[in-house]
Amino acid sequence: MSRIIMLIPLDQKVGLNTVSLSIMYYFNIKQNSIYHNKSKKSILYFSCIKNELDYSTFIINKYFSNIIHTIKDIDFSKLFFQSSDYLSLFTKIMDICHQQPMLYELIFIKGINKYDHIHSEEINYDLAINLNAEVIFVDNLKNDSISYITNKEKKINFFLHEKKYKNILGIIFNKIHDPFLIEKQCSFIKKLRILKESKNQIITSIIPKTYFKNNFLKIIAYIPWNRNIMQIHVLDILNFLNIKYIHLINKSTHIIEEIMIFDESDENILSKTYCNTLIIISFSRIENFIDMIKLLDFKKNKIRCIILTGTAELKENIIFSCQLLIKKSISIFFTNKNTIEILSKLHDFDFNLKMKDKIYIKKLQKFISSFFNVFDKILLHKKNKTISKTYAPKEFCYYIKLFSRKKNKRIILPESYEVRILQATSICYSEKIAQCILLGDAKKIYQIAYDNNIHLSKKIEIINPDLVKNKYISRLVELRKNKGMNEYIAEKKIKDNNILATLILEDNQVDGLVSGSINTTSNTIRPAFQIIKTYPNNTLVSSIFFMLLSNSVLIYGDCAINVAPNAEELASIAIQSADSAKIFNIEPRIAMLSYSTGDSGAGYQVEKVRQATNIVRHKRPDLIIDGPIQYDAAVSETISQLKAPYSPILGSANIFIFPDLNSGNIAYKAVQRSANIISIGPMLQGLRKPVNDLSRGASIEEIIYTIALTSIQAK
Repeated sequence: MSRIIMLIPLDQKVGLNTVSLSIMYYFNIKQNSIYHNKSKKSILYFSCIKNELDYSTFIINKYFSNIIHTIKDIDFSKLFFQSSDYLSLFTKIMDICHQQPMLYELIFIKGINKYDHIHSEEINYDLAINLNAEVIFVDNLKNDSISYITNKEKKINFFLHEKKYKNILGIIFNKIHDPFLIEKQCSFIKKLRILKESKNQIITSIIPKTYFKNNFLKIIAYIPWNRNIMQIHVLDILNFLNIKYIHLINKSTHIIEEIMIFDESDENILSKTYCNTLIIISFSRIENFIDMIKLLDFKKNKIRCIILTGTAELKENIIFSCQLLIKKSISIFFTNKNTIEILSKLHDFDFNLKMKDKIYIKKLQKFISSFFNVFDKILLHKKNKTISKTYAPKEFCYYIKLFSRKKNKRIILPESYEVRILQATSICYSEKIAQCILLGDAKKIYQIAYDNNIHLSKKIEIINPDLVKNKYISRLVELRKNKGMNEYIAEKKIKDNNILATLILEDNQVDGLVSGSINTTSNTIRPAFQIIKTYPNNTLVSSIFFMLLSNSVLIYGDCAINVAPNAEELASIAIQSADSAKIFNIEPRIAMLSYSTGDSGAGYQVEKVRQATNIVRHKRPDLIIDGPIQYDAAVSETISQLKAPYSPILGSANIFIFPDLNSGNIAYKAVQRSANIISIGPMLQGLRKPVNDLSRGASIEEIIYTIALTSIQAK
């Protein structure tokens, strides 16, 4: 698999172009020295914003296309956050990063500067979390004033703790103008190191090492401003402004160190010292400027060039007016734009790499990458591969669609006259998520689709219940004869599409069933209990919901089926939920919820949870579980340290088993609606074939994901 590394700026003008190019240069040089692999492009690169200040893609395509592949058409600049166009582009990026993982050693992403998009922080976070990218922050250090350092510390702490990025590699401080500032900043950086030493050896032996996060910020590099390398030449400015010149002196050697505006009312203008200065002058004031030039001592002052603004005259007239400047070896640019327009343009001038040659670019890359003193440990060593997986919400949705697409199972939908079901079916067909089989009258289905502007492909299979139901009457009698079923009763029962769809599933004509958008839970799952039945040695059917929070995916169980489970049943729910999590490559860490943590409370409900926890530990010693435990102690490491310092889950639970249906159902709906998140499920557990129940308030998106889950469950 490719490593995905994302560069995220914390401030304006941190030198993202130069740092990006230097990291990729460093990575490529080191990788080639380790693997001697030059037969393929080792790096895939793209920038999230395309504008005139994004020089990196241009330079890569011009000089380094043999080793770095760039992706076109990735641009969030004009897209509203979470709009349909945004989600479409996001899916494209997910496809790029996940469908060709073996082609590149590194996928490198340049994040968005906050001045390029109003939602830059949200987009950067969304990409980094859902691509499971390793994050490198880039910032600058301009001075060591108390207020500056305080604000800098607040900003970094915000990104560390409030945003809760999952995989932070560290931070690069760039453009440090004061060489003594590096040492001065070390004291404030040390304040960010909050790695706690209170985790004892017992906990460490229980929890996988991959869980422990380094909650301190590693300094990858301090990069000083190098005056000799970071030079701005006269020609750079000429090319950047795209203006004309009539006299250009020593274009390859003259550098610019300061820019000023000529103001004839400035009384100190003759007393100033000019050192490699560019002066912007309105052409209407050129005579006053020339009068001043006559009085300057050019042995002490170096005016390298001037820009004449508002020049509507012919070139010959300009030359005549500037004869003295030409004699003084001052380069002369001219433009019909006014001074304000030129100043505004120069405000965006940030060492325009576009105008530099390959030799210069490589010199710059070598200089910056020489400060990556710990990158051998951080950048080049791949993360340990683990069986477990921690998903972000979009990543999980993408994964289950991809997994379902690969399995390509047949899922029957008995509620084929419901508009949401038809919309979900249409999307599943177009995205090849699963083969949806509709149970109903084709003419009526197509009419409903037409009336609601739903494109329903003629290739989608529709089973007419009137044409097949008689085939299953005898089978229903056979399956339920011990319960008094006869042919007369079976003929009436089989008119229910849920029952008929369940029989079709039992007959292996389809691989799974999804219902419940208009039917109650009991109407959906009762036929499954009676016809599909449970696995051998298992008498319990339970359910889980996948709760797609902002930066993680949690599992809630049982919130739909078992009203008041006893200790044995609660243990079975926990084990079933853990096994379901493993289907999706999620390492289960189970919290057996209660109103009490540990031994802090007593009562029947607490003892039931405690007993259930012990049953799970006895039956499945491979599972990480704790209970009874309160929800806050199960999700917060800080609270866990206070309430349950020896808990094996240590505030990192991802499966939450509620003590009864009352608390579970209330909790999942409260979280779903209050946090406005997607809740996928309920996914039923324990049946021999997958049957899943929809909430009657399920959105189209939730129906699609339930279909995908059902497809994944199918053998």
